[in-house]
Amino acid sequence: MIKPIQCAMIAIFLLFSVSVHAATDTLDYGLYWFDGNNNSVKAVEQDGTVNTVPLAFYDPSKPTIIHFHGWQPGSATRNGGYDREDFRFVWGNEDVITSTGWKDKGWNIAYFYWDQFADESEVKDAEAKMWSANGPRGMRYRLSDGSYSTQHAPAQSVGQIAFEQVTAALAGNTSSNVRLSGHSLGNQLATIVASKISDAIYAGEVGTNVMVDRLELLDPFWSQDGKGYLGDANNDGANDWVGERTRWSIEELIQRHNTPITWYKSSGIQDVWIGDKNTPLEGIVAFIHNRFWYLASGDYVNKHNHVVPWYFRSMASDAPEEVTINWRGKRTPTGQDAASASTADSRIQAMMGDQYHWDQVEGRYTADPIDDQFEIKNY
Repeated sequence: MIKPIQCAMIAIFLLFSVSVHAATDTLDYGLYWFDGNNNSVKAVEQDGTVNTVPLAFYDPSKPTIIHFHGWQPGSATRNGGYDREDFRFVWGNEDVITSTGWKDKGWNIAYFYWDQFADESEVKDAEAKMWSANGPRGMRYRLSDGSYSTQHAPAQSVGQIAFEQVTAALAGNTSSNVRLSGHSLGNQLATIVASKISDAIYAGEVGTNVMVDRLELLDPFWSQDGKGYLGDANNDGANDWVGERTRWSIEELIQRHNTPITWYKSSGIQDVWIGDKNTPLEGIVAFIHNRFWYLASGDYVNKHNHVVPWYFRSMASDAPEEVTINWRGKRTPTGQDAASASTADSRIQAMMGDQYHWDQVEGRYTADPIDDQFEIKNY
């Protein structure tokens, strides 16, 4: 179930490096396949062993989407310990398994979990672990009693681990259709993996069958300011920002592969606190404004989180309608699709660039994407 991300301005998490009642030192992370009933199985063990799983969870002949969650403060101690997101969406009277639509259409669907690493009170400490094993908190992970451990900490970054697990799990995939999605901080992880796969393909280290064919950024978040663990790759005299590193990777993916890439913006999470708006990226990708007006106007947390079930639920519906609106407010369909999970890759490619963006004008008062419309607007 999608769990609300807690901003530091909203809640304070008390961190304890030592607990009176120490938890068992348990560390679990990595790729998990899901079926259409929200059951999951582990795809790759921490030693790199690829597990053989039933076809109901993973079929190497079918297209595949892998989702990367974001910041997870408090998840290790919540609801009895090691609480995790999944594909179930519960809100009001709605209780929906959002993976079902994907499985019905013949997709494999997976989560990459890094929740124990992402359980930090400071978002930038979790963010660093995607890029480097030598960030401010190293690769420490949180236990169910609230303490932190490094006993079983890997020597690699989460980004490198995810790259290795994804390419190992998909080594035999024959679908030629691999999609990655990342929510909040997880957009960076999805981009890191896509970039590493592209580099490995160019180096002849992995097959072209694992190439990322589409990248979805779900209300992405990047923190401000340069990071010492990134260094100064462009030699401009300042440490790189995670937002610009993400943008450079996306530019290269488009240049090399013409990768369809969409940014779904559902909240103002980038505009407050320590967020980087990363405005130059808007004009490179297909840029979509989701308007979740069934939530309170100031409810940034849920608006930020609800983009995940919206996106995964949208595979069960036809692509939303693109419309124009005249000065009288009349909506006129253009005959083109707007963006969602079910929109064709070729259409996403056509939507990319700095000429247009899309704004949700119908379906704003329901969580179900089936009634959505998006107005096409000039930049």
